Amino acid sequence: MEEFKNEKRAYYIKESLKLFLKYGIRTVTVGQITSHLNISSKTLYQLFGDKTGLVKACFELYSQNSHKTFEEIEAEAENVADMLIRFYKRLTDSLSRINPNFFNDMAGYFPEIWSSDEAFAMNHTRIILRRGVEEKIFVGGIDIELCAQTLTLLLRFMFEREPFGSHNSQRLLANVLWPYVRGISTPEGLEEFRRYRRFAMVG
Repeated sequence: MEEFKNEKRAYYIKESLKLFLKYGIRTVTVGQITSHLNISSKTLYQLFGDKTGLVKACFELYSQNSHKTFEEIEAEAENVADMLIRFYKRLTDSLSRINPNFFNDMAGYFPEIWSSDEAFAMNHTRIILRRGVEEKIFVGGIDIELCAQTLTLLLRFMFEREPFGSHNSQRLLANVLWPYVRGISTPEGLEEFRRYRRFAMVG
């Protein structure tokens, strides 16, 4: 019985996340969610407490999927340059299918969830930076923690879109994130980025 309940809960989270990614969070009402899931609002509240509880569960699933993608790319990549290019391709493809309101709503209405380290995979960023230094893709002596925090802030700004208006994700990555990555790269690292170049951002 408990296993069935957990399976249903996981299904509700998965389907609700689809709605949030397609339409944003604020505009999707509890009534629309329960109608889509074919359940009562009472059932929803029993499982998640309120809409915020559901949003938290959905964002946890979104983060888990992102972490899984990172781990797959990390295992496949030859080095950090290859890893970042593969990740960029996955990220731009993913963002092209997500309503920007999803991130804007997370930042504006659920800051306690949005501002967590887990939301932007700080640990993965640290792994990338450390591995990059070891592989001489990035310059030695950089402050790993400070660089991780800076990259996280840049990503947050890009996802929230507040300072950048209507620029698409590909343009933002090319003009906001890449210059910083290039700035901490060694000459050998830049050559590796060029060698693995598969998109216009890295030049």
